[in-house]
Order: sequence, then structure tokens, then C-alpha cells
Amino acid sequence: MEVQIGKMILYGVISAVLYIVAPLILFEVIGGLGIMTFTQEFKTSILIFGIIGTIFSMLRHLFPKDSPANRLVAFGATVYFGIYLFYMFGGFTPGIAYGTYAITISTFQILLGLQLIAWLLLASSGVRALQYLIEAIELRKQKEYTMNVKRKFKLSKVFKVVGTVMSLVIAGYFGSLVYSGLNLGFDLSDPPFILDYDNNGTPSNLTDDTVNINMSFAVSNQGLFAIYDVFIDIRFYASDSANTSALPNGKVGESLNNFFGTFHSFTTTPNNNVSVGITDNTVGFITTTATLEFQISFSTLYAGILVDLNISFPNITWSGIP
Repeated sequence: MEVQIGKMILYGVISAVLYIVAPLILFEVIGGLGIMTFTQEFKTSILIFGIIGTIFSMLRHLFPKDSPANRLVAFGATVYFGIYLFYMFGGFTPGIAYGTYAITISTFQILLGLQLIAWLLLASSGVRALQYLIEAIELRKQKEYTMNVKRKFKLSKVFKVVGTVMSLVIAGYFGSLVYSGLNLGFDLSDPPFILDYDNNGTPSNLTDDTVNINMSFAVSNQGLFAIYDVFIDIRFYASDSANTSALPNGKVGESLNNFFGTFHSFTTTPNNNVSVGITDNTVGFITTTATLEFQISFSTLYAGILVDLNISFPNITWSGIP
């Protein structure tokens, strides 16, 4: 059987670029922009995965396309590529329901659970791999395997069609995900936090006073997917307190597990409200100057992706309540 040294080297170079060079350059660019950080262990893993993937690709193209050896190596290479993508999208993340990527921009952070995408890509590679396995058997035995559904279909062609359809569906899913993500909006009211103070009719007695801080926001979902199971947590922290005995630095109030159900596609939902009661050191909060930090956590399921959005509003001057 004739071997193809030149073709093997060419595809080895191409695979090295796709498996190793392009991902590592992308990691450095994204890391340099401060959007994401990638651990050295992750980069090393991608390097090892890439070297093995390049070897698979070279072996695949060493043999002519119509040979059983080519199809058999193509089967192994495709299965391996599916595992590579599964790892890239966090499918192997231990102890976590969904593999997670984090995007951080200043005081704004998004955690993305992408394991659904990992499983879709792995399944697509598995279907394509079955095509190559059946083709290898057919070429080895010089016999076609068929299935009858009103007419005969070559079995390897069936898996090829199914694999192609799955690839197109996944590509469409990615495209719709990008489009929908660019058409989402989360807007806080102006001002974002409104003070609600009640002295309970006893101006000289602060111990029975109540302080609530209300937040109002609007969600604009002009994308193709609904936003499901929205939970919002808000926490207030004090720092640089002028009197740490009255108002210690640390948490001064929180409102957890505020549930908002579903924000449907192509809708805008204004006037969603969350109220946070100041429950820790209320008297000190009323009377003490400090610096406040507001932290908002927004978790939801969007297009099969778990999303945790964390926003921080630091360095807010608080002068107490006159």
C-alpha cells in the first residue's frame, strides 16, 4: 500500500496550527486583554492534547483515502477530536455540574457553564466517527452495509448525513447564541439604589428605625431564547467606617434568592424590584460615615447554558442619614 509522506507532513503542519498554535495564541490575546485568565495547567493540557491530535492527523493522511487503514485512523482521530473539544468546553470539570468559563471585565464577571455544548460536540464527533468505522469495515471486507427505509441506503452514508446535519445544527445553535447574546440588556434604574428610611414616628429613638435600599431594573431580551429561572442576590458591605464600634467593616445587609421566573424572548420587562433590608448594625448604619460596596449576583439558564453574572459597585460614599 502506497504511503503519502508529503501529504502527511502538510496535514501535520495544518493540524499543529489548529490544535496548538491557534488556541495558545488566542489564550494569550484574551489574557492580555484582561477578559479571561487561563491556568498554566490548562495551557499544558491543550499542548499535550494538540500534540496527540497532530500525530493522529499525520497518521490518517499517511495512507490513501480509499484504504481501510485511512478510515480506521480517521475513526480514532475523530473520536479523539471529540474528546479534545469536550475538554475545551469544560466537560471534564470535576465536581461541577457544568464546566465553567469566567469572563472578567473590571467589576463585571460572567461565569458560563458550557457542558451542554461539550456534549453536543462530543456526540457529533461520535456520529462522524461511526461513519469512518463502517467505511473501514466495508473497504476491508469489500462489502457494503445497507439499511432499508423504502429504499436502500449505504450505512456509512447514513452516518455521514446524520453527522453533517448535527454539525449544521450545532453551527446554527452557535450562530443563534451569538445573535441572542448581543441582543440582551440588563439596565439598572437611575439612580440604581433608592433609600427607604422609616423612623417609626420616634425621631429621637433610632433602635426601632428601619432602613431598606430598593433596586429597580429592566431586562430586555430581544434574542431567540427565553431566560429561565432567574435568581438575584444583593449584598451590601461597609469599609473605611468612621466608627467601627458602631458600624464594623463587613456585611451590613443582603437579600438572597429573589426569584423572577422567565423573561421570554423578544420582550422587555421593566420595573423589576428587589428590596434589601439593613439588618446588621442598623443604628450604626444610620449614624456612621463609611464607604459602601454593592454586589449583585444574577444566575439563570439561557439556551442550555448556566450563567452567573456578578457585578460590583465599589467605593460608594455613605454619609449616614441626617
